[in-house]
Amino acid sequence: MTTTSEETRAYILIVDDDASVRELLKLRLVGEGYEVELADDAIVAGRALMRTPPDLMLVDVAMPYLDGVDFVAALKADTTVPDVPVVFITGHGEVLGRAQALGVECLMKPFTTEEILEVVRRELQLRPPRRRARLDYLSAST
Repeated sequence: MTTTSEETRAYILIVDDDASVRELLKLRLVGEGYEVELADDAIVAGRALMRTPPDLMLVDVAMPYLDGVDFVAALKADTTVPDVPVVFITGHGEVLGRAQALGVECLMKPFTTEEILEVVRRELQLRPPRRRARLDYLSAST
């Protein structure tokens, strides 16, 4: 197990339109002791991010509505959105330059579970997990 208590358990948001990729990543990461939430597109991911900011997001590049790079660029440009580390997961090598311009690591598909775990561990070492409060916009506005 990667974690020792609920208080330090890292929360990871997986954003990918491929259900099999989402589920496989979730199974492996939950098995390592991480808390995982799934989103199938940028819209669902944006809602999840604002509800409870994750410690790390794994974001597919090729998704409907808004691709992963544009989604992350929009998040980084919006100062009201919590700053969350991101790792792109993609099978499209042509996006590497766009990912680097955002300062985001990119993991190429197909990858092994050991490769994804290594990237997750490295990113979380740079920014240790912490229990984050859920954002409550209704109570904040009163």
